[in-house]
Amino acid sequence: MFRFGAFLALLLSMLSGAARAALPVTICEAIWLDPVRSRQVPVRIRMPAGKGKVPVILFSHGLGGSLDAGTLWAQAWADAGFAVINLQHIGSDSALFGKPGFRSALSSAQLIARARDVQFVLDEIGRKPNEGQCQLSRIDLRRIGMSGHSFGAQTTQAIAGQSFPFAEEPPLSDPRVRAAIGFSPSPPLTGSPEVAFASIHIPFLSITGTEDAVPFVTPITARQRQLPFRMMPPGDKFLLVMRGGTHAMFAGQMFRAGLDGEPTIAIRDTVVATTVAFWRATLNADRPAMRWLQNPEGLRAGLPTGDVFESR
Repeated sequence: MFRFGAFLALLLSMLSGAARAALPVTICEAIWLDPVRSRQVPVRIRMPAGKGKVPVILFSHGLGGSLDAGTLWAQAWADAGFAVINLQHIGSDSALFGKPGFRSALSSAQLIARARDVQFVLDEIGRKPNEGQCQLSRIDLRRIGMSGHSFGAQTTQAIAGQSFPFAEEPPLSDPRVRAAIGFSPSPPLTGSPEVAFASIHIPFLSITGTEDAVPFVTPITARQRQLPFRMMPPGDKFLLVMRGGTHAMFAGQMFRAGLDGEPTIAIRDTVVATTVAFWRATLNADRPAMRWLQNPEGLRAGLPTGDVFESR
C-alpha cells in the first residue's frame, strides 16, 4: 500500500533541494491589547530557527476553539521554515463551552471582531521587534498567509475578500494577505455564492472531507463545503477532499483521550504535504511546488484511495 508519509518526505526533499531534519522552533505566547477596541487578543507564535527573513502564516480557530487549534498544521509549517501565529478570538472561543447560546456566537458581529483581530495582529507584528524569545523583526510582511478552521475558515474567507450582506468600513478584507487556506470552508447561508466569492482573487486552498458536517451547529453539508472553491474566480484555486475526513479532524488539534477528532495518519500527512507545497508556492514563489499543485493528475496519483484534488 502507498504510504503518504514517504511521499511527504520525497516532496519536502524535492522542494528544499535536500532532505534535512527540522531545526528547533521557538514558541512564545502573549496577550496583545488592541487599544482602539479595548480588546485582548491571545497569540501563540512559532518562529523557525535561523536569522533570515521568513514568511508568516496566521491561524484562526473554529467556534469554541483556542490557541491549541491548528497545532498539527502550525508545527509542520514552522518546521518547514514559516513563522506561524495562532490567534484566539474572545467571544467565540473555548470560554463558550457549557454556556447557553453557544451557536449564537456564529454571528456577523463575531465575524467582524475576528477579522479585526487578524488586522490588529498584522499591524502589531509590524510594530513589535520581539515577543519574548521570538524575533518578530524577522517576519517578512510582504509574504503573509491566512488560514483557519470552520468559523476560522469563514474568517479567512472574509480576510481574503468574501463579500457579505452587511456593509462594514473599513472592509474586512486585508490586501496584505497574499494567499489563504480554509479548513472546512463554508458557503454563505444567505445570498448568492457567486457574488459572495467573486472578489477572492488571491490563491486559495480549500480543504474538506466526505464527512465534514456538524448538523447540531450548522446546516452546511459536507458537499456544500466545496462551494467556495467552485464559486471563486479561477486562478490558483485548489480543493482537497479527504475520504472519511470529519469536521473535527481538520481542526488540527490533539484532543484528549476518548474524543474522536484527531486526523488519521493518512489525512494528517496528506494535509501537511499539500499545505506546505501551497505555502511554498505562494509565499516563497517556489516553482516546483506550484507545478506540483497545478498538475492534478500527478498529485492524485500519490493520494490515498478516495481522496480528490482539483485546481482551477
